[in-house]
Amino acid sequence: MSRPTTWDAEPVRQRANARRNIGNFFGDFFAMLAPGLIAAALVDWLVTRTLTRFAIFIPKTPEMIIGYQWLNWSGQVGSTVAAFLALLGVSAMAVIEWRTRQTWWLALPIVGLVIMAGSAPFLPPAIGLPGYFLFAIMALVALSWRIVRMATPATVRLAALLPVLAMIAATLYQAAPTLYALLHWPGPPAWGLPLFRVGDGLVVSGAAALWWALGRCADRRSWLAGCLLASLFAAAYLAAPAMTATLVVWSHGLTLSLPWPFYAMALWLYGVTIIESWRTGQRYIVYALLLLLAAGYTPQLSSQLWFGLIALWLLTEGSSFQTEVKFMKYSLHASRPSDLLPRLKIWLFP
Repeated sequence: MSRPTTWDAEPVRQRANARRNIGNFFGDFFAMLAPGLIAAALVDWLVTRTLTRFAIFIPKTPEMIIGYQWLNWSGQVGSTVAAFLALLGVSAMAVIEWRTRQTWWLALPIVGLVIMAGSAPFLPPAIGLPGYFLFAIMALVALSWRIVRMATPATVRLAALLPVLAMIAATLYQAAPTLYALLHWPGPPAWGLPLFRVGDGLVVSGAAALWWALGRCADRRSWLAGCLLASLFAAAYLAAPAMTATLVVWSHGLTLSLPWPFYAMALWLYGVTIIESWRTGQRYIVYALLLLLAAGYTPQLSSQLWFGLIALWLLTEGSSFQTEVKFMKYSLHASRPSDLLPRLKIWLFP
Protein backbone atom coordinates (compact mmCIF):
# COMPACT_ATOMS: atom_id res chain seq x y z
CA MET A 1 0.00 0.00 0.00
CA SER A 2 1.51 3.31 -1.08
CA ARG A 3 1.79 6.25 1.26
CA PRO A 4 -0.61 9.14 0.87
CA THR A 5 0.69 11.78 -1.46
CA THR A 6 0.54 14.38 1.32
CA TRP A 7 3.26 12.49 3.20
CA ASP A 8 5.62 12.69 0.23
CA ALA A 9 4.71 16.29 -0.56
CA GLU A 10 5.23 17.56 2.99
CA PRO A 11 9.07 17.54 2.95
CA VAL A 12 8.99 19.26 -0.43
CA ARG A 13 6.62 21.90 0.94
CA GLN A 14 8.83 22.39 3.99
CA ARG A 15 11.92 22.85 1.85
CA ALA A 16 10.07 25.34 -0.35
CA ASN A 17 8.93 27.26 2.73
CA ALA A 18 12.49 27.23 4.10
CA ARG A 19 13.83 28.64 0.82
CA ARG A 20 11.12 31.29 0.82
CA ASN A 21 11.87 32.25 4.43
CA ILE A 22 15.59 32.63 3.87
CA GLY A 23 14.90 34.60 0.69
CA ASN A 24 12.64 36.95 2.63
CA PHE A 25 15.19 37.23 5.42
CA PHE A 26 18.07 38.11 3.13
CA GLY A 27 15.80 40.38 1.11
CA ASP A 28 15.02 42.31 4.30
CA PHE A 29 18.70 42.24 5.22
CA PHE A 30 19.72 43.57 1.81
CA ALA A 31 17.16 46.39 2.01
CA MET A 32 18.50 47.39 5.43
CA LEU A 33 22.10 47.17 4.17
CA ALA A 34 21.62 49.18 0.98
CA PRO A 35 21.58 52.79 2.31
CA GLY A 36 24.73 52.29 4.37
CA LEU A 37 26.46 50.57 1.47
CA ILE A 38 25.59 53.44 -0.88
CA ALA A 39 26.85 56.07 1.57
CA ALA A 40 30.14 54.22 2.23
CA ALA A 41 30.70 53.54 -1.48
CA LEU A 42 30.21 57.23 -2.30
CA VAL A 43 32.71 58.17 0.41
CA ASP A 44 35.18 55.69 -1.10
CA TRP A 45 34.69 57.24 -4.54
CA LEU A 46 34.39 60.93 -3.76
CA VAL A 47 36.80 61.18 -0.81
CA THR A 48 39.38 58.39 -1.12
CA ARG A 49 39.68 58.29 -4.91
CA THR A 50 38.84 61.91 -5.80
CA LEU A 51 39.31 64.59 -3.14
CA THR A 52 42.44 63.16 -1.53
CA ARG A 53 44.06 62.83 -4.94
CA PHE A 54 42.90 66.28 -6.00
CA ALA A 55 44.75 67.62 -2.96
CA ILE A 56 48.01 66.64 -4.67
CA PHE A 57 47.58 69.64 -6.99
CA ILE A 58 46.93 72.11 -4.13
CA PRO A 59 49.81 74.01 -2.42
CA LYS A 60 50.53 72.55 1.01
CA THR A 61 50.24 74.90 3.97
CA PRO A 62 50.30 73.59 7.57
CA GLU A 63 46.53 74.02 7.76
CA MET A 64 46.08 72.21 4.45
CA ILE A 65 48.25 69.33 5.62
CA ILE A 66 46.15 68.89 8.76
CA GLY A 67 42.95 69.04 6.72
CA TYR A 68 44.35 66.56 4.22
CA GLN A 69 45.25 64.13 7.00
CA TRP A 70 41.71 64.25 8.39
CA LEU A 71 40.27 63.89 4.89
CA ASN A 72 42.52 60.93 4.17
CA TRP A 73 41.58 59.29 7.49
CA SER A 74 37.84 59.70 6.86
CA GLY A 75 38.25 58.30 3.36
CA GLN A 76 40.08 55.24 4.66
CA VAL A 77 37.32 54.62 7.19
CA GLY A 78 34.68 54.97 4.49
CA SER A 79 36.56 52.63 2.14
CA THR A 80 36.94 50.01 4.87
CA VAL A 81 33.25 50.17 5.76
CA ALA A 82 32.31 50.06 2.07
CA ALA A 83 34.43 46.94 1.50
CA PHE A 84 32.87 45.18 4.49
CA LEU A 85 29.30 46.09 3.50
CA ALA A 86 29.96 45.12 -0.11
CA LEU A 87 31.20 41.73 1.11
CA LEU A 88 27.95 41.28 3.04
CA GLY A 89 26.00 42.41 -0.01
CA VAL A 90 27.53 39.94 -2.47
CA SER A 91 27.22 37.18 0.14
CA ALA A 92 23.51 37.95 0.47
CA MET A 93 23.24 37.92 -3.33
CA ALA A 94 24.78 34.46 -3.50
CA VAL A 95 22.46 33.09 -0.80
CA ILE A 96 19.36 34.58 -2.43
CA GLU A 97 20.32 33.23 -5.85
CA TRP A 98 21.05 29.73 -4.55
CA ARG A 99 18.31 29.23 -1.95
CA THR A 100 15.40 30.91 -3.74
CA ARG A 101 16.14 30.46 -7.45
CA GLN A 102 18.63 27.56 -7.57
CA THR A 103 20.74 29.57 -10.03
CA TRP A 104 24.14 28.05 -9.30
CA TRP A 105 25.59 29.56 -12.47
CA LEU A 106 25.39 33.01 -10.81
CA ALA A 107 25.83 32.04 -7.16
CA LEU A 108 28.97 29.95 -7.82
CA PRO A 109 31.13 32.69 -9.41
CA ILE A 110 30.07 35.16 -6.71
CA VAL A 111 31.14 32.71 -4.00
CA GLY A 112 34.34 32.10 -5.94
CA LEU A 113 35.07 35.83 -6.03
CA VAL A 114 34.59 36.10 -2.28
CA ILE A 115 36.86 33.13 -1.64
CA MET A 116 39.58 34.38 -3.99
CA ALA A 117 39.48 37.88 -2.49
CA GLY A 118 39.67 36.51 1.05
CA SER A 119 42.50 34.08 0.30
CA ALA A 120 44.51 36.47 -1.91
CA PRO A 121 47.18 37.15 0.78
CA PHE A 122 47.87 33.42 1.03
CA LEU A 123 47.90 32.52 -2.68
CA PRO A 124 50.68 33.14 -5.19
CA PRO A 125 49.73 35.65 -7.92
CA ALA A 126 49.97 32.91 -10.57
CA ILE A 127 46.95 31.23 -8.94
CA GLY A 128 45.08 34.05 -7.24
CA LEU A 129 44.87 36.54 -10.11
CA PRO A 130 43.73 34.12 -12.86
CA GLY A 131 41.11 32.64 -10.53
CA TYR A 132 39.85 36.07 -9.53
CA PHE A 133 39.50 37.29 -13.12
CA LEU A 134 37.91 34.00 -14.20
CA PHE A 135 35.19 34.22 -11.55
CA ALA A 136 34.66 37.93 -12.29
CA ILE A 137 34.09 37.27 -16.00
CA MET A 138 31.82 34.31 -15.20
CA ALA A 139 29.66 36.47 -12.91
CA LEU A 140 29.44 39.27 -15.49
CA VAL A 141 28.54 36.86 -18.29
CA ALA A 142 25.87 35.26 -16.08
CA LEU A 143 24.37 38.67 -15.33
CA SER A 144 24.41 39.60 -19.02
CA TRP A 145 22.59 36.36 -19.86
CA ARG A 146 19.95 37.13 -17.26
CA ILE A 147 19.50 40.64 -18.66
CA VAL A 148 19.03 39.28 -22.19
CA ARG A 149 16.30 36.94 -20.92
CA MET A 150 14.45 39.60 -18.90
CA ALA A 151 10.76 40.01 -19.75
CA THR A 152 11.09 43.77 -20.17
CA PRO A 153 11.13 46.15 -23.16
CA ALA A 154 14.19 46.06 -25.37
CA THR A 155 15.22 49.58 -24.31
CA VAL A 156 15.41 48.48 -20.65
CA ARG A 157 17.39 45.37 -21.50
CA LEU A 158 19.81 47.40 -23.61
CA ALA A 159 20.21 50.00 -20.85
CA ALA A 160 21.15 47.29 -18.34
CA LEU A 161 23.29 45.33 -20.82
CA LEU A 162 25.65 48.12 -21.90
CA PRO A 163 27.15 48.65 -18.38
CA VAL A 164 27.72 44.88 -18.12
CA LEU A 165 29.51 44.83 -21.46
CA ALA A 166 31.64 47.79 -20.37
CA MET A 167 32.65 45.95 -17.18
CA ILE A 168 33.44 42.80 -19.20
CA ALA A 169 35.68 44.84 -21.53
CA ALA A 170 37.49 46.44 -18.59
CA THR A 171 37.92 43.09 -16.81
CA LEU A 172 39.32 41.42 -19.94
CA TYR A 173 41.72 44.33 -20.39
CA GLN A 174 42.91 44.00 -16.80
CA ALA A 175 43.16 40.20 -17.06
CA ALA A 176 45.20 40.23 -20.29
CA PRO A 177 48.66 40.81 -18.68
CA THR A 178 48.00 38.03 -16.17
CA LEU A 179 46.89 35.64 -18.91
CA TYR A 180 49.87 36.43 -21.15
CA ALA A 181 52.32 36.05 -18.26
CA LEU A 182 50.74 32.74 -17.23
CA LEU A 183 50.97 31.31 -20.76
CA HIS A 184 54.39 32.90 -21.41
CA TRP A 185 53.10 34.78 -24.44
CA PRO A 186 54.82 37.96 -25.63
CA GLY A 187 52.83 41.04 -24.73
CA PRO A 188 51.17 43.39 -24.43
CA PRO A 189 48.25 42.06 -26.49
CA ALA A 190 47.34 44.00 -29.61
CA TRP A 191 43.65 43.81 -28.78
CA GLY A 192 43.96 45.26 -25.27
CA LEU A 193 43.87 48.99 -25.99
CA PRO A 194 41.11 48.81 -28.65
CA LEU A 195 38.99 46.73 -26.27
CA PHE A 196 39.57 49.27 -23.52
CA ARG A 197 38.43 52.10 -25.78
CA VAL A 198 35.35 50.13 -26.81
CA GLY A 199 34.46 49.80 -23.14
CA ASP A 200 35.04 53.54 -22.73
CA GLY A 201 32.48 54.17 -25.46
CA LEU A 202 30.08 51.67 -23.87
CA VAL A 203 30.16 53.71 -20.66
CA VAL A 204 29.11 56.85 -22.53
CA SER A 205 26.47 55.10 -24.64
CA GLY A 206 25.23 53.25 -21.56
CA ALA A 207 24.47 56.55 -19.83
CA ALA A 208 22.39 57.60 -22.83
CA ALA A 209 20.61 54.24 -22.94
CA LEU A 210 19.78 54.42 -19.23
CA TRP A 211 18.36 57.90 -19.69
CA TRP A 212 16.27 56.80 -22.66
CA ALA A 213 14.87 53.80 -20.79
CA LEU A 214 14.42 55.33 -17.33
CA GLY A 215 14.73 59.12 -17.37
CA ARG A 216 13.55 60.63 -20.60
CA CYS A 217 10.25 61.69 -19.01
CA ALA A 218 12.08 63.90 -16.50
CA ASP A 219 10.66 67.31 -15.73
CA ARG A 220 12.46 70.63 -16.04
CA ARG A 221 13.70 70.65 -12.45
CA SER A 222 15.35 67.27 -12.91
CA TRP A 223 17.12 68.54 -15.99
CA LEU A 224 18.35 71.64 -14.17
CA ALA A 225 19.56 69.67 -11.15
CA GLY A 226 21.19 67.03 -13.34
CA CYS A 227 23.33 69.57 -15.18
CA LEU A 228 25.20 70.67 -12.02
CA LEU A 229 27.75 67.86 -11.99
CA ALA A 230 28.16 67.98 -15.77
CA SER A 231 28.75 71.74 -15.61
CA LEU A 232 31.36 71.26 -12.88
CA PHE A 233 33.18 68.68 -15.01
CA ALA A 234 33.04 70.91 -18.10
CA ALA A 235 34.36 73.92 -16.19
CA ALA A 236 37.19 71.90 -14.65
CA TYR A 237 38.18 70.42 -18.01
CA LEU A 238 38.19 73.77 -19.79
CA ALA A 239 40.25 75.32 -16.97
CA ALA A 240 42.81 72.49 -16.62
CA PRO A 241 42.36 69.67 -19.15
CA ALA A 242 45.47 67.68 -18.16
CA MET A 243 44.73 67.79 -14.44
CA THR A 244 41.05 66.92 -14.99
CA ALA A 245 41.88 63.98 -17.26
CA THR A 246 44.40 62.64 -14.74
CA LEU A 247 41.93 63.00 -11.89
CA VAL A 248 39.19 61.21 -13.87
CA VAL A 249 41.56 58.30 -14.53
CA TRP A 250 42.39 58.04 -10.84
CA SER A 251 38.81 58.47 -9.71
CA HIS A 252 36.74 56.56 -12.25
CA GLY A 253 39.08 54.81 -14.67
CA LEU A 254 37.99 56.64 -17.84
CA THR A 255 40.81 58.01 -20.01
CA LEU A 256 38.66 60.62 -21.83
CA SER A 257 39.73 59.24 -25.20
CA LEU A 258 36.53 60.62 -26.73
CA PRO A 259 35.91 64.38 -27.08
CA TRP A 260 35.08 65.82 -23.68
CA PRO A 261 31.53 67.02 -24.62
CA PHE A 262 30.50 63.35 -24.92
CA TYR A 263 31.43 62.74 -21.29
CA ALA A 264 29.77 65.95 -20.13
CA MET A 265 26.53 65.01 -21.91
CA ALA A 266 26.70 61.43 -20.55
CA LEU A 267 27.17 62.78 -17.04
CA TRP A 268 24.22 65.12 -17.51
CA LEU A 269 21.92 62.34 -18.76
CA TYR A 270 23.08 60.04 -15.97
CA GLY A 271 22.34 62.68 -13.34
CA VAL A 272 18.90 63.32 -14.85
CA THR A 273 18.15 59.59 -14.72
CA ILE A 274 19.14 59.36 -11.05
CA ILE A 275 17.05 62.39 -10.06
CA GLU A 276 14.02 61.26 -12.06
CA SER A 277 14.21 57.74 -10.60
CA TRP A 278 14.36 59.19 -7.09
CA ARG A 279 11.46 61.55 -7.81
CA THR A 280 9.28 58.68 -9.06
CA GLY A 281 10.11 56.45 -6.08
CA GLN A 282 12.31 53.91 -7.88
CA ARG A 283 14.94 53.86 -5.20
CA TYR A 284 16.47 50.52 -6.11
CA ILE A 285 17.35 52.05 -9.50
CA VAL A 286 18.89 55.05 -7.73
CA TYR A 287 20.96 52.71 -5.56
CA ALA A 288 22.11 50.77 -8.62
CA LEU A 289 23.12 53.88 -10.57
CA LEU A 290 25.02 55.36 -7.63
CA LEU A 291 26.85 52.09 -7.07
CA LEU A 292 27.81 52.00 -10.75
CA LEU A 293 29.32 55.46 -10.35
CA ALA A 294 31.21 54.37 -7.25
CA ALA A 295 32.49 51.21 -8.97
CA GLY A 296 34.03 53.10 -11.86
CA TYR A 297 34.97 51.82 -15.28
CA THR A 298 38.10 49.87 -14.29
CA PRO A 299 37.75 48.73 -10.65
CA GLN A 300 41.17 48.47 -9.00
CA LEU A 301 39.96 46.71 -5.84
CA SER A 302 37.69 43.73 -5.33
CA SER A 303 35.29 45.91 -3.31
CA GLN A 304 34.85 48.23 -6.30
CA LEU A 305 34.05 45.24 -8.51
CA TRP A 306 31.48 44.15 -5.92
CA PHE A 307 29.87 47.61 -6.15
CA GLY A 308 29.37 47.01 -9.86
CA LEU A 309 28.05 43.47 -9.43
CA ILE A 310 25.55 44.58 -6.79
CA ALA A 311 24.46 47.48 -8.99
CA LEU A 312 23.87 45.26 -12.02
CA TRP A 313 22.05 42.71 -9.89
CA LEU A 314 19.79 45.42 -8.47
CA LEU A 315 18.88 46.52 -11.99
CA THR A 316 17.64 43.00 -12.70
CA GLU A 317 16.38 41.80 -9.31
CA GLY A 318 15.66 44.84 -7.15
CA SER A 319 11.96 44.83 -7.93
CA SER A 320 11.61 41.33 -6.46
CA PHE A 321 12.01 42.79 -2.94
CA GLN A 322 8.96 45.02 -3.25
CA THR A 323 6.46 42.43 -2.09
CA GLU A 324 8.03 41.85 1.31
CA VAL A 325 10.19 44.81 2.21
CA LYS A 326 8.99 47.56 -0.15
CA PHE A 327 12.52 48.06 -1.42
CA MET A 328 11.58 51.26 -3.20
CA LYS A 329 9.67 52.72 -0.23
CA TYR A 330 10.50 50.58 2.78
CA SER A 331 9.72 51.98 6.18
CA LEU A 332 12.09 52.25 9.12
CA HIS A 333 9.95 49.81 11.08
CA ALA A 334 10.36 47.10 8.43
CA SER A 335 14.11 47.54 8.39
CA ARG A 336 14.87 47.17 12.08
CA PRO A 337 17.12 44.25 12.99
CA SER A 338 14.52 43.00 15.48
CA ASP A 339 12.11 42.39 12.60
CA LEU A 340 14.62 40.13 10.88
CA LEU A 341 15.08 37.72 13.79
CA PRO A 342 11.71 35.93 13.44
CA ARG A 343 12.50 35.16 9.79
CA LEU A 344 15.90 33.77 10.73
CA LYS A 345 14.35 31.57 13.43
CA ILE A 346 11.79 30.21 10.95
CA TRP A 347 14.58 29.38 8.51
CA LEU A 348 16.75 27.68 11.13
CA PHE A 349 13.86 25.82 12.76
CA PRO A 350 11.15 25.27 10.09
